[in-house]
Amino acid sequence: MEISEKIGTYLTGRDLQKSIPPDEPRITVNEAVGAVAFYYEKLRNVVDYQDEHLIRQNAIRRIIKRRLIVQDSYEDVALSLLKELVRSRYFPNGTISYGKVQEVSHILALYIGVVDALASDTNFSDRDKDTLIAYAACAIDENLASMAQEEALVKLMYDTCEAELVPTDLDTDEKIRKTQIFVACYRVLLRPDAERLRYFLLKQMYSVCTRAAEADPKDFAKNFFSVQKKIQDIIRHPHNKKLLPFLRRYRIPFILLHTIVRSKSKSILEDPDELEKQIQKLCEQLYASQRKRLYGRSIRAFVYIFLTKMLLGIGVELPYDLFTIRHINSLPLIVNIAFPPILLLCMTLSAKLPGAENTTRILQAVKEIVYADEPRIVFTAQRLPTKKKRIVLPIIFTFLYLVLFAVSFGAIAWALRSLQFNIVSGVIFFLFLSLVTFFGVSIRRSVQEYVMIVKKPNVLMAFLDPFFLPIIQMGRWLSFNISRINVFVFIFDVLIELPFQALIDITEEWFIFIREKKEEME
Repeated sequence: MEISEKIGTYLTGRDLQKSIPPDEPRITVNEAVGAVAFYYEKLRNVVDYQDEHLIRQNAIRRIIKRRLIVQDSYEDVALSLLKELVRSRYFPNGTISYGKVQEVSHILALYIGVVDALASDTNFSDRDKDTLIAYAACAIDENLASMAQEEALVKLMYDTCEAELVPTDLDTDEKIRKTQIFVACYRVLLRPDAERLRYFLLKQMYSVCTRAAEADPKDFAKNFFSVQKKIQDIIRHPHNKKLLPFLRRYRIPFILLHTIVRSKSKSILEDPDELEKQIQKLCEQLYASQRKRLYGRSIRAFVYIFLTKMLLGIGVELPYDLFTIRHINSLPLIVNIAFPPILLLCMTLSAKLPGAENTTRILQAVKEIVYADEPRIVFTAQRLPTKKKRIVLPIIFTFLYLVLFAVSFGAIAWALRSLQFNIVSGVIFFLFLSLVTFFGVSIRRSVQEYVMIVKKPNVLMAFLDPFFLPIIQMGRWLSFNISRINVFVFIFDVLIELPFQALIDITEEWFIFIREKKEEME
């Protein structure tokens, strides 16, 4: 069968990664010191819940902020940053060359240079400064771990969906339509956070930022606010909400194809039978590992909620009981401790995994992506869901939603009151219920990453959804807002991390000193 032209483009793009010359010196750290740093980083990440693919990027941003406080030279910051990343095992020992120090220092000079250039501008805020540091972290992360393969995959999905799937009758001009499809493909495939998405768009608009050694911070500073506005306009465009859910169910065939080509060889695409066999095998492996992954994510979520929210809540509930009723009201306390993990476990166990029908659909989609002469069954032009502009119905529905909100929380409040919950224990229960429900739904949705078959409506869930939705939305709001008030992260970042990393640096230098003395004796 004939391989499609867009697959040829994808294979060319994914091969553009640079390799380190074998004779170039590498950054190495003491293994014992690295082990201590690694376990510290693991402990810190427990109290700062985030998606696994974003942990390294956020660690880089955190290190940049801390190192800029105590070091003036960008080269010193760059070297310290790279050593920390190796110590914490974000990169294996001896896999980063010393040549990266210069490249990372250029990136820091560009973005921190913009911060310095705009420092006196009244429109420049702390949030803008954080954005520029986040850009620096994203740029450094991509410099150390190339995104060439992933961005080639985004281009492949864009070429496939723009030409064959997304209709051309979107109510917008052609340039905006293509931009929105491209951005949606990037978000669906790589699941970036807000900073990574903005950095991706920055690279498209201000390409010189990808060549930090050539870029002028003052020139970038002149264009900073206008570029930021353009980026924000793209992200807030109304087609985002239409395209994201529409394209999300087409994600998995691209991910599996990328995995097969990366783990095997691109020559496998020339053998349709072998490709089919490998896709089926990979689907079975993914389905089998998904249950374990669900357990792992639910444990991480519960430990995060317990350490950062429940301990503080219980710490308030116990003194309140002792102060108001002179004894501990045990039933509310037991419910607040036991109910959240049980609910999270039930939500995890009830997640339904994909089956053989889904695998068949994925296989057909992969064939349509790879082979130009494969009949189009999956990737056929479809109309996006549209909403008619109405005035009265949205007002009525909003009122009904508020009623359901009051009914949901009112019923729970009545039940808690009958169980002798006081105001504090009741608030804590609502807090835990909302957070756990939101995390549980988010974890269950991770299963949908592998599902291409549109689910049939469930009558029972259709009835219950309106009552659960207010609780989930409350949990979402709490997750995004209360997460900023994380006492444990503050303790780690402000009180522990700076002296701890200084001690690690000194210990590392001590081992280097001892090694040099040994070498002098030989």
